[in-house]
Amino acid sequence: MDVPLENDKWNKLLPYETDDPKQVFEKIKWNISRAVQQKDLTHSLFYVWCGELETFIKVHGYQFPKKDLVLIIKLFYSIITREEIDVVAVELTCKFYASLLRFRVKKFLTRDDLQLDWKPLYKTVNEVFFGKDINNALIALENPIRGVVNASKDYFSDESTREMLEEFEPLLCPQDTVSRKAVTMMAMFLPCTNPNPDVGINLWLDNIIGLMKTNSLGCPNLICSAAKFNIGKIDWKPHISWLFNVILNDLNLPVGESHTFAGLALRTPNSYHNMIETVIWSMGGDCTPIVFENLKLLMGICESYLHPSNRGSWTPPLLNMVNNLCTTFLKRVEMERHEQNYWFKHVPESHKLSDEDIQNFVKIIYPTAKVSMYNPSNSFQRDFQCLVKLAPDIVLPDFLQGVFDNLESVIEPQRVTTALCSFAVSLRSMCLHPTSKCEIIPLLQSLLPTISSNDLNKSWMALLAFWFSFTMIPIVDCSHLLEQPGKRKKETEKLWRATAQFKDIVAVFIDRLLSLIEISAMEDTGSMNAVNHKQGRSKNHKTEHNMPDYLAEGSIYMSFDTLLKNSSDDIRDMVLDKVFRYCTTSTLEVKVAGKMMGDALSNLTNIYTERSLKRFLPYLMGEINMALNDQPAHQDASTELLWNLTMLRSVLRGRADCFLPYLDDLLDLFERLFTFHNAKELIAISIKALSDLIYLLLKIKSKEFRSCQHSYDDKTFDFTQTWGVGLSSKDLKLDWYIPGDAEYNAVNTIVERFGRTGLKTLSRYVDEKHDCKEAFHVQLKVLHYILKYNSHIMPVIGADSELLKPDMDGAEVYLDKLTSDRASRLKCGIRFDTLSSLRTFRSDTAETIMKVYQYLKENCSDDTKSFEIIAIILENVLVCKGYDNANFKNEHTKYKSVKQMLDNKLLGATKQLRIVLIHRVYLQHQYRQYTQRLPTYTKQHHQYTQVLLELALSNYTVVRKTSQFCLRRILALIPFSAQFFLKSLVPYLKPDANVSHEQLKGAIFSLCIPVCTRNLLRKSSLCYEIVPLVCRAQHSEKDSIINTIEGLIDYIIDDYRMIPFKAVTCERTTKLAIELSGEMSAELIEAGEKFCEIKYKTDLDYYNKTIDSLLDIMTSQSTIWRFLGISGDLLKILIQKKTTITPRLVSTLLNFLTHDSIGMRRISICILSMILYLRRKKYKHTFLDPSEFPADGPGSQVGERPSNMWLQYRKDKLPDTEEKYNNFIFCDKPHWGFNKWPKQLKLCLEIDNDLGNPANYDEIDKLFVTWFSSPDNVSRFVSLYSIEMQKGGEKMDERRGRFYRDLFRNYGWSMYSVFDAKVQEFVKSNVESEHRFAAELIAHVVRGSKHWPFKDIQAMWDKIIPMITEVFSSVSSETLGLWYCCLSEIVGDRDPRRFSRLIDLANQEFMSGKTIFHYTSGCCLLEQIIAQFEWKYAEGLHELLDKVCGNLNNSYKNVRNILGHLIDRCLAIDNQMYGSRPTINPTHEDLTSRVLPLLQPLDESIFGTEWVMVNKLTLSDDNDSVKVIKTILSWFVYAYGRYTRCHAPLKPSVFPIITYVIALEPNEADMDLKMLASKCLAGIAHELLQENSLRPALTTVQKVIGCDGNGGTGCTWKAKCTALVYLQVMSFCNLYQLRLHPDIIADIQRLLLECLETSQVEVRQSAGLTFGGLLKIGLFGDQEDIIETLKKLAVTPLPKGTKKSQTDIKEVWTRHGAVTTLCALVETYPYSIPSWMPEILVFLAKFTRGNVMIANVVKRSMSNFKRTHLDNWMEHKTKFTEDQLLILQDLLVSPNYYA
Repeated sequence: MDVPLENDKWNKLLPYETDDPKQVFEKIKWNISRAVQQKDLTHSLFYVWCGELETFIKVHGYQFPKKDLVLIIKLFYSIITREEIDVVAVELTCKFYASLLRFRVKKFLTRDDLQLDWKPLYKTVNEVFFGKDINNALIALENPIRGVVNASKDYFSDESTREMLEEFEPLLCPQDTVSRKAVTMMAMFLPCTNPNPDVGINLWLDNIIGLMKTNSLGCPNLICSAAKFNIGKIDWKPHISWLFNVILNDLNLPVGESHTFAGLALRTPNSYHNMIETVIWSMGGDCTPIVFENLKLLMGICESYLHPSNRGSWTPPLLNMVNNLCTTFLKRVEMERHEQNYWFKHVPESHKLSDEDIQNFVKIIYPTAKVSMYNPSNSFQRDFQCLVKLAPDIVLPDFLQGVFDNLESVIEPQRVTTALCSFAVSLRSMCLHPTSKCEIIPLLQSLLPTISSNDLNKSWMALLAFWFSFTMIPIVDCSHLLEQPGKRKKETEKLWRATAQFKDIVAVFIDRLLSLIEISAMEDTGSMNAVNHKQGRSKNHKTEHNMPDYLAEGSIYMSFDTLLKNSSDDIRDMVLDKVFRYCTTSTLEVKVAGKMMGDALSNLTNIYTERSLKRFLPYLMGEINMALNDQPAHQDASTELLWNLTMLRSVLRGRADCFLPYLDDLLDLFERLFTFHNAKELIAISIKALSDLIYLLLKIKSKEFRSCQHSYDDKTFDFTQTWGVGLSSKDLKLDWYIPGDAEYNAVNTIVERFGRTGLKTLSRYVDEKHDCKEAFHVQLKVLHYILKYNSHIMPVIGADSELLKPDMDGAEVYLDKLTSDRASRLKCGIRFDTLSSLRTFRSDTAETIMKVYQYLKENCSDDTKSFEIIAIILENVLVCKGYDNANFKNEHTKYKSVKQMLDNKLLGATKQLRIVLIHRVYLQHQYRQYTQRLPTYTKQHHQYTQVLLELALSNYTVVRKTSQFCLRRILALIPFSAQFFLKSLVPYLKPDANVSHEQLKGAIFSLCIPVCTRNLLRKSSLCYEIVPLVCRAQHSEKDSIINTIEGLIDYIIDDYRMIPFKAVTCERTTKLAIELSGEMSAELIEAGEKFCEIKYKTDLDYYNKTIDSLLDIMTSQSTIWRFLGISGDLLKILIQKKTTITPRLVSTLLNFLTHDSIGMRRISICILSMILYLRRKKYKHTFLDPSEFPADGPGSQVGERPSNMWLQYRKDKLPDTEEKYNNFIFCDKPHWGFNKWPKQLKLCLEIDNDLGNPANYDEIDKLFVTWFSSPDNVSRFVSLYSIEMQKGGEKMDERRGRFYRDLFRNYGWSMYSVFDAKVQEFVKSNVESEHRFAAELIAHVVRGSKHWPFKDIQAMWDKIIPMITEVFSSVSSETLGLWYCCLSEIVGDRDPRRFSRLIDLANQEFMSGKTIFHYTSGCCLLEQIIAQFEWKYAEGLHELLDKVCGNLNNSYKNVRNILGHLIDRCLAIDNQMYGSRPTINPTHEDLTSRVLPLLQPLDESIFGTEWVMVNKLTLSDDNDSVKVIKTILSWFVYAYGRYTRCHAPLKPSVFPIITYVIALEPNEADMDLKMLASKCLAGIAHELLQENSLRPALTTVQKVIGCDGNGGTGCTWKAKCTALVYLQVMSFCNLYQLRLHPDIIADIQRLLLECLETSQVEVRQSAGLTFGGLLKIGLFGDQEDIIETLKKLAVTPLPKGTKKSQTDIKEVWTRHGAVTTLCALVETYPYSIPSWMPEILVFLAKFTRGNVMIANVVKRSMSNFKRTHLDNWMEHKTKFTEDQLLILQDLLVSPNYYA
């Protein structure tokens, strides 16, 4: 027996019988299978039934067997991964697939149930993301395909991971851009949920982490997923410190006070989000203590940065980090406690987080989160909400302690709004916390004053808090329970006693709401009169109110609604009295205040219907009748009348049976109101009120919305026990109100009395030619609103009318059952058979409206208002479902947001608040009620659509706009309607004198309707009929027409998805369809195949005709330039792989190559390039087996090794003869061989010896050759394509480049010969545009020569080499960039052994120019060449490095800069990937071994005693060593000063050079040197260092300071200060790595202590700041031990007789250094008071009367302390004793003359 995957839990709670899901699903399944077997994947049948499946899941859930779900998933997967990509079919199927295999479905399907093959999907993804297809529409598939991969990868086979790595790892090459593809594919495809890690994550995780560590290239999101789904299976301990280091480094926090260079290297955060989540998922077992230790350190660092007073660019990342930490940890706990039924979320017991772990986490995070709460950038307290859910016992007591003070804050409104928001998000946890529960009612009393019109933002937050409170707390007085005997807790009695205050709280709350309503006013009342019919609301809806007004209005509605739903009757009575008194004594304007009051009154009536009606209805009807007696017939209604009428409309809510006693009086009143035709506002409100009355009479609704199951009349029940308590849907009990016979009879009466009578009245008006427009409009509006709000209870029109079918053979059989099997509506509890008056009301209305339309067209053609209403009525007749779909979506969005805010899965994953559950059930009812299936387009639909088309072509703008908007909805909802509508537009697009300007404009605007545009290019027949007409629509030159046409063309191009051709389904897809629902009959399959075949032939015929028509337009002499370009743009998107290339097409485009229009030349180039690409010759491929290469032996398979040495460029093994060339194996993929070899190398090595042979040319080839053989054509072509395009901004164009490349590839060297003379002339020219033409042609003739024979290759280089030589000698600054691009294009993605002659030339020209500019130009051009060769040019890079090192002392700055770039290129390969072999390319050690001897002459100057003493640099400008260091600094800045590229980590061998950089940075005599050194240090200080680089980095600082153990004195004091700043930044950025090396930390501490005793005061100050900063971040562990050491140093005994002003004594230096450090440590806590600080402050106070130098340091520090702690001093002072406060007061309070 097939068991459904889910229970139908929501439908079971409805009060009526629903559809049988099994029967419905069988029908859907059968039709999907039929569509596939009939090969209908490009037409409508398949997608209609896929849409039905989507609707079925929304209504019934997964109420079908698992085996059917698996088959449907496999079927969709097979369609998506077909060999031939149909963009439309794949795009739609991806949408359904992702919807079907959503996250919650995966708990039903294990890997045993579903297995998917990853290779077909990879092939599809590769073609979409990285394919060379000319179809630009593939871009539209990127996001849908990405969603398919994410949904599918959990079900790839066990072997898939290994197969993926074999596919992706060969692409990993550190300097090649294809590595990005490999990383993207890995992140997209590699599954992380395989239960067996040995065939899953263990195969790749270490490599991915190693890749990120060594290359800054990796997949942080993949690492995060691996941690999430493999808890307990990965040992994270070796990586935790690195993870925290990445997080800290990515936050870009400013370090220290000295910003000499620390702020120059800020980066864009990119991976800290994923790393934070990885840290949380890695917890468990032995890792938890390590994570907590590091996390505590991180929070201590970040706390002061998050203070509200400390805002900067670092604030958003820090807030995101804290938020991400809290939400991820909460998800982890929820998953472990309540989501273990998911097969891929299983967590071993040993790695589950304990309650103690949760408390420890909250204790660590909460101090930082508490500070961030008050940060203005923290808009919603998501992190605080998570912490309250996790550990309310820790968070709530502290929060409640300060919340009352915050609410009373006057000078800091941010603290008030923060307190309100925090209270709201923590309310449910407070309700469930026994101690905090008692504080809720006092808090609610404290919130009341915050509801004020003076601060709407604060009022909104307060109303939000009340809304949360009323949702969770029954507003019931429980104080009477105190009289009951029995033992109970004191907290319970206190809470019962407090509930007696509910009535007073609600009374004040209502008064405040009413005052808010009263002061509400519009910014511009007059703007409400203009109605935008497109959206059914005012034109400036969002600007009529400012945002706080808008939010406050919504909050008033929500809080009032929940208050009434969850209150006892005595409180409701009080609210009713207050509202009634206010409504009857106040008269306000009805557009804002009236609307808000109406919303409140509608909530009251909806919930408390019977008593509200007794109070309001008689009064309001009486007042309105009295006002109507005095109302003049031809004047607008008074404000008082409109107010009462608005209130009357608002009262029409609630249970329908309560209205029946008042029904007759209400209907009489409406009849009387409708007689005042000229009172427009009165009529509008009255009509809406009548439609509301019909709607509510048939409304099924819950009778109550309490937050608990018990009735509030039960005096014995303790409702305080239900505060915030959740409920499961299976325990939910609802009492429904269902309309009875009386209500149905009332509806029939109203429709007969107003609807039917209105139809008769309109007919009479038409027959009698009534001239009262106002009365006419009233009757039309009545019909409009009756249809608009109640058509969901009326039959759909057109169900019995004849279908309109496409005009082709086989369509009738094929489309017969398209809609016959679909039910017209879902069961929704309405008895349609009893609604006799509505059975034919829709069709009767349509007939009458048609009659009225004909009358108006003939007699009142200027009555635009009537025509507008007719258009809207026709829309309602055809498609209106009776309920605004946007309103339903808003309700659903509101439900999801409320559920998310109030949800607490830690209390139970399936338990929700009762009010939320009721809302969800009612949404289910609404969805069933308003989900109707519209029939296929019928003749009746077509008749009414033609009327709307006539209105859309009206002479009146307002009528056209309204009608076009109505058509937009109709055509989008009714299948096939757009196709027939487009055919109706054809006559109005033709250049006919009878077609007016307005009709043409209306037709063009109608084409812009999205569904019409989509059909235009996807239906070949429509494309053939309409596209040429649009291109010929040049009979109106008005700007509005032209702009509309251009907009239409742009929209068509952007939305183009390619015309679908023949539908093909593979055998695998057909088998799945048969397995799903059995094999169809031969008749059905034959009919479907016949239809598809006929349609394919028809589409292809129309498609070719469309291209011919566009060519006719383009070749016509009468076509103006603008429409010529439009025709070319459309032709460009129509050309695709299956296009039949005709000689006419090619000939036309060739002629347009030399057209006067730049746009037409660009279009022709682009299309011809496509044609040449499609006609390229298919060459044979050679397959190499890597197993036959030389054996690599033991060791890594990454890097240079024996098996890939044959790919290296070697001068002695070049193909310099024809025989060698023909047998040579070129590998043009630079990444192949560096990493693991692919299974098979596919190389295209064929030499085409027949290339350029005229005997092989067909007719089209002859056209190309003939055209370019003409000297006139070539001469004009060259002159046009070498003209200046942009002064000083000439760039090589990719489109032209593709054309040249394809031209030379297809026709060989002979084709280039026609351009040779001009190219040689242009190379010698001084004109920039001519150089651009020559560069483009030279670059792409080389690119196109891949398959040329050897003799042609040699002839090509014989021509090109002299020209490039000329370029090297005469290039200018304007043309240098062009030749950069040219050379880069020549050698890009090509084997360097193809370019031996070019390489020899570049090496010869190196440093051989006549001028400095030519020197640098030659070097730049050489750099562009070698950059593309990557790791295959080791021999040449060694030679180049030797040459560069020989020129390091160049005297010219520009030359030194480019030499720095060349050094980076030479050393780029010395960036070993994780586990790679040592490189044979130049290394950093090779460079430093050459550079350090050149820098040794500086040693005496830098480290010499004389210079150290005088602190002056006496180096001459001619010093070669200074020039060398400048060159090296240029390399450092280029390599490590940018963070947008993958660069090598700092090598240990470069730190000896950095010693010189630090020593020279303070030199102000050479500002160029100083700036380079500052930029260099800015980059390297922020680098994440490898473990082997930490010790060299410290040694560098020690040598500068003179503490390296060699007895040196170090450098100048300025250099020492620079070294200390570098040490602080480096230590901060590598904090967690350093903590793994206690010996290095001890050396740093020893170094700083020595610096504190140095003679130079600036060094001591800098050391103190560095020491204090490093103490703050926890580098040295326990602070108190070091503080004690510093205190001892601070009281070092002074020699006798030492004066206060004396500063030249070592003991004074020691004291000064220690005090400076202690002061710096105090200042690192600007907003908090650690436990040790009071004692330190008292200790420092002793030094204010000693040595002047020390006293000044202390006084300055105390002044800063007072400034930063002043705002929260009342809180901070509690940390001090009274004696300490007295000492501080004497120190901090300034002396006063009057004291």
